[in-house]
Amino acid sequence: MSTFVIISKEKEPVKELLLKLREAQTPILNCDLVEPLDKQSKNEESNLDTSEEVFANKSNFNNIKFLNPNLARKDRQKTLASWLIPFGFIAGLSFSQMTDLKTFADMGFPNQLEKLLGGIVGMISGALGSFFSAGGISQETNDDLRAIRKKSEGGCWLLILELPIEIEPPWGILKGIDSLEIITIGKE
Repeated sequence: MSTFVIISKEKEPVKELLLKLREAQTPILNCDLVEPLDKQSKNEESNLDTSEEVFANKSNFNNIKFLNPNLARKDRQKTLASWLIPFGFIAGLSFSQMTDLKTFADMGFPNQLEKLLGGIVGMISGALGSFFSAGGISQETNDDLRAIRKKSEGGCWLLILELPIEIEPPWGILKGIDSLEIITIGKE
């Protein structure tokens, strides 16, 4: 997918842009509107009527996985754990079965639980592996995130558009709206 961050000082041009993209039937995978960081604390105290919003998601800067590396890391950890933990259990069970070691029996556990405990140890190692391996991968470019954060702290609205990789963005529509800055993050 291609990700574009559209930056504007005002909310109205971003709203107008999204309406034009929908009129042009541009296939949008995800669309998030992020209000400026300086306005978020003010708006949390007041209840605004957003019934007429055209945006699917009006989000906080720190609640978007794309803008928050910690959320992205947690998501990667969950994904890795979903297959490493069961694989670790099966590997530990298989290793205990193949080697016929009496590691846990020597520690005072019943001999019948030897293979099951080997599976549990494998499961724990799979959980640890998912935690440490997902934490070491950084998919974001820190320079882009810093620039986007500075813009948001400066009072700019952010519209994050995710388009399918095979679809070329409608540059005519994007360039036709005044007071917009577009940052292309990349293709996955």
